[in-house]
Amino acid sequence: MKKVVILGAGGFIGGHLALRLKSMGYFVRGVDIKRPEFRNLDIDEFIVADLRDYKAVDLVIDDTINEVYQLAADMGGAEFVFTGENDADIMHNSAIINLHVCDICVKKKVDKVFYSSSACMYPLHNQLDPNNPNCSEDSAYPANPDSEYGWEKLFSERIYLAYNRNKGLM
Repeated sequence: MKKVVILGAGGFIGGHLALRLKSMGYFVRGVDIKRPEFRNLDIDEFIVADLRDYKAVDLVIDDTINEVYQLAADMGGAEFVFTGENDADIMHNSAIINLHVCDICVKKKVDKVFYSSSACMYPLHNQLDPNNPNCSEDSAYPANPDSEYGWEKLFSERIYLAYNRNKGLM
């Protein structure tokens, strides 16, 4: 049986992913900083952990895990992200989570890591037409994300690419 960890499983997308993978026969461990508020996740394990803590990441991604789905971020909705008042915390917290995840996954030889970024990393001008947003990968550069949250997402994409290239993270 394939064993997976979903970081950010308490969120909307993470919760749906956890339930889907469980229905496909996977062993699913969900992790988030708090329990899901709007649904009960019928999965194998749910661990409340602060992924800014290296030891917590080391605990939840143990030697038995085959795949990690990294959806966790310091994300409190548009009012939290776009005011500018939380930029330093958003960038620090999400970046440190991703650095920990990359490091632990390499050390534990995790077979596969999926990192979910955000449309916020695409240039702002690509997002201005709600009927025709341009969010294709080839439009990401030259970079001009719509927020500091978007800059962190772009930076973290580069972290995962560098860990893949230099340390074999898949």
